[in-house]
Amino acid sequence: MAITNAEQLEGMISANINTQFKEVPPSEAEFDKIADMLRHSLSSFCPVGDAEFEDMKRRLKANIVVVMEIGVVIKDDKRPHQSWLPTRRSELDFFFWNRYKKYLEEIKHWNPRVTGNLGRVSDEIVDLLGDPKSTNDFQRRGLVLGDVQSGKTANYTAIVNKAADTGYRVIIVLAGMMENLRQQTQERLDAEFSGRKSEYFLDPTKKEIRNEPVGVGRYGTNKRIASFTSVVKDFDINILKSNDLSLLSVSDPVVFVVKKNKSILNNLIRWLRDNNVVAGQKIDLPMLLIDDEADNASVNTKKADEDPTAINEAVRKLLELFRQASYLGITATPYANIFINPETTDDMRGEDLFPRDFIYSLAPPSNYIGADSIFGVEALFRDCLEELQPQEMNAFFPFNHKKGHPVTELPPSMKEAMAYFLLINGIRDLRGDYKAHRSMMIHVSRFTDVQNQIRDLATEWILQMRSDLQNYSRKPEEESDKISNIAYLKAVWNKHSLSEKAGVQKPLEWHEFLSKFLFKAVAPIDVRAVNQESGSTSLDYFNHREDGLRVIAVGGNSLSRGLTLEGLCVSYFYRKSQMYDTLLQMGRWFGYRPGYDDLFKIWIGVEAVDWYGYITAAAEELKLEIARMKNANLTPLEFGLKVRQDPASLIVTARNKMRAGTMVKRPITVSGRLLETPRLKSDSASLKSNESVFKDFVNRLDSTGKRTEREGAGYFWEDVNKDEIEQLLRDFKTHPWHLSFQGQALADFIRDKMGNYSWDVVIAEGSEKDYKELYCGDEQLTIKPEKRTIIAKSGQISISGTKVRVGAGGAAKLGLTQTQKDEAEAKFKKEHPGKVHVSDSAYLIKGRSPILMLHVISVDRTSTDKNGKVRTQIEEGCQVPDFLFALGAGFPFTGLPEETASYMVNMVELSSYYDPEEDNDE
Repeated sequence: MAITNAEQLEGMISANINTQFKEVPPSEAEFDKIADMLRHSLSSFCPVGDAEFEDMKRRLKANIVVVMEIGVVIKDDKRPHQSWLPTRRSELDFFFWNRYKKYLEEIKHWNPRVTGNLGRVSDEIVDLLGDPKSTNDFQRRGLVLGDVQSGKTANYTAIVNKAADTGYRVIIVLAGMMENLRQQTQERLDAEFSGRKSEYFLDPTKKEIRNEPVGVGRYGTNKRIASFTSVVKDFDINILKSNDLSLLSVSDPVVFVVKKNKSILNNLIRWLRDNNVVAGQKIDLPMLLIDDEADNASVNTKKADEDPTAINEAVRKLLELFRQASYLGITATPYANIFINPETTDDMRGEDLFPRDFIYSLAPPSNYIGADSIFGVEALFRDCLEELQPQEMNAFFPFNHKKGHPVTELPPSMKEAMAYFLLINGIRDLRGDYKAHRSMMIHVSRFTDVQNQIRDLATEWILQMRSDLQNYSRKPEEESDKISNIAYLKAVWNKHSLSEKAGVQKPLEWHEFLSKFLFKAVAPIDVRAVNQESGSTSLDYFNHREDGLRVIAVGGNSLSRGLTLEGLCVSYFYRKSQMYDTLLQMGRWFGYRPGYDDLFKIWIGVEAVDWYGYITAAAEELKLEIARMKNANLTPLEFGLKVRQDPASLIVTARNKMRAGTMVKRPITVSGRLLETPRLKSDSASLKSNESVFKDFVNRLDSTGKRTEREGAGYFWEDVNKDEIEQLLRDFKTHPWHLSFQGQALADFIRDKMGNYSWDVVIAEGSEKDYKELYCGDEQLTIKPEKRTIIAKSGQISISGTKVRVGAGGAAKLGLTQTQKDEAEAKFKKEHPGKVHVSDSAYLIKGRSPILMLHVISVDRTSTDKNGKVRTQIEEGCQVPDFLFALGAGFPFTGLPEETASYMVNMVELSSYYDPEEDNDE
């Protein structure tokens, strides 16, 4: 398709701004002056209308202000490695990197400050790999830690371009478990690395067009990259034979994009060994292996080809074939299997793929919308969340539904989400984003049959909507209002205040939007299943790069892991959320929303919101640990230990060991942490027992400690005997699935590892009316309970809030002097620039007394969400009293080395709450 006037002008404005403002972005006035001048001077050559010009300026301005910081690296300086890239820079022309940089700036409109920092980050990482021109053998191991959908692919694409520039001859990219993900990666590397279409290069019948340039190929073909896999075919020995190709038959660098599949990897190993190795020797060509989504091999799979042990074995064999090899894992979660899977620390240290040389933590660009922006304490985009309530969803897709589950109707909330998607397609057209892909994701089941039924019903719903819009959208408003589907769309439009978002200078009236824009925007929308049955062809974004694919994608895990849903505007996600580490990987809604960050929405289960808040906070804390470790000159191995000993890692341990059905013992760091009991057993015996031990403990406090006045606390005791705390933690019953609070392990820790520390005890209070059933000795205490919504179902009560918490944030500051509080807050803000809310761990400073928080929870049975649904959900048959009792134990930081508590994970007990098959689509 020919380039439009607007695209030509946009490219010229972008290039001009990028040339003039390399270090500091232009002011708005400077930008407008250049844009207006270019539009005027080029008006006869490429005229552009006013509305189109305003949309173009808005898009360009959004890119111009983006900044990206340099990341943080920890490395093991005792490992033999010499920095080599700076000394060789003068002899290199960086042909491949320069054309990629030009492509990013001219086609993707990245500003030069971001490409400049991408250049610096990729320089740092390439310098940590082995020197391909060295005469020495090497085997380097590293890991890049980024955020989900944050541009890790752009980072490793920069790395492979520079690897080719510096002398790496073989580049192997492991691109996830599924063919559609591999194809997406191949397509991207065709455009951004090799610069030609791989499907033509490997097709003997297409020799005349095998070098057709694409992407970076348009910026020079003086040097070439040979691709030995293609968009249409994973690694295939027969195709290479038919083209008479081997590593020795080409002088260019060679790229392979292959699935993480045991059979394919073993075929590749066999071909390399048979065709490229001189007998008894290793391949004498420097090799870089990029393991994209390094954490993506599910440990619970029954499929032999996807078994992670077999895959890791194949990766090790691949690396061993080469005299010089660098392995670079890419992961979006610090809870990577490489840290957590090994049985012992020694096993982790001995794992060949362990990133013993370096771990590089990337900083996402400023326009990235990540977990912290949506689920964090200071989330800028929390309004994008629409909570799905269990009472609605259980009627349609209960968590335990099976393969044969019949779907006869779609939930009302799903229809609302689809209606919202239809409407924002119209708004995005209004904003001039005609060619942009727009996607909606529906993920409510792992079963292909269920997904296909949803697809069919959604298709039927869309066709009826399209028909009514075609027939009635141009009728007078009083007539169109009588059509139920159009009236429904109008109701969703009003509910989400879209009139203001659709208008430029002033709100756009519904009928003008309906009659002029909506049908045209909705007509191309298609509903597609993305699963094993539909294969990889469902999301053919590449074939729609000129007109933009508009699609509602229905799928399961294959939809949610690694696959990029282009232009994702609406997500509808309802899955069992016990395995919250996988939730991060399933967060396809993280990423970039240029020009529509005010429109995207996520319909998501209320419990999943809670878990996301928790795992987001835990993962962010681990990433900050990398910066602290760098300053302390600590190594990747010590970071691996930190991850293994993090309480949140236990959930990954539990999932990985589920099939084994054994008891797992793990040392867990508790110092510097506030551990609470937000998950309780729901049987009346456990609840009554907790109330009894709680009240007995309070009753004795005046004799076991000393009551004192503390700012912000109605009831506070100091010097409480540690034996009392130990016994309370042993007797208080929590739900086994909340693995990070283990009363027995914490009690043992207090007894064996905390010396004779005495404790502070505080009763945390809220703002509810007085509760008068607590006594301390003969004195009746009058306290104000904390009001909380809950979710109660068979076996478990979840005290709901955010981040799987009981108390309000910052409660751990109780008991500190004002000076201590000020110092703790200043230290936190220095380490977390931009954060307003200070975390509880910041107040658990070295030298203070440990603190126990006692919570009396008033069950909130009346509060509603923005849709008017009652937030507290109590399953039929569950009896929940009006008041619940919960604990929080704050352990001060002890200094290094940190003492650990010995936690146990009982797989037999947990197996009744979690089915390991949840990880696998069927």
